[in-house]
Amino acid sequence: ISAQILSNLKPSDLPAKFFAIGKVFRNETIDWSHGFEFNQTEGIVIGENLNFRHLLGYLKEFYKKMGFEKIRFTPFYFPYTEPSVEINVFHPEKKVWLELGGAGIFRPEVTIPLLKKNIPVLAWGQGLDRIITDYYKIKDLREMYSNDIKKLRDQKVWIKWNT
Repeated sequence: ISAQILSNLKPSDLPAKFFAIGKVFRNETIDWSHGFEFNQTEGIVIGENLNFRHLLGYLKEFYKKMGFEKIRFTPFYFPYTEPSVEINVFHPEKKVWLELGGAGIFRPEVTIPLLKKNIPVLAWGQGLDRIITDYYKIKDLREMYSNDIKKLRDQKVWIKWNT
């Protein structure tokens, strides 16, 4: 969605923020924390005075709201962003750091053709499935795709609406 949004923006539209949720597919060895498909939230924030510290602030706030206290950022390589970072949260039961997403600032080679100038664009893609498994205390990601109707009916509700 990022390139499509950026290519349609006019200078009068800036600064801007865009967010989306969608299904992602990838070639992956399937285990308790990996699947060949997952749900991802994507975000881009565009503005003249943005920097890497702003990006880390957005990410830290997002994961705190998702209930993760132990968050770490690791330098990483993603082809469209520089600098780039991988986001990991600590899984207390498994005693491991889980990768939940990647982020960075779009490179000028991306922004100049789309926006007609070099302006900072903070970008990230965060997987939701591992967050969902943690919330529901699911031990194996593959359980999310099972067809156990009794388990689905008995599952607690994620969001409680106030009426």
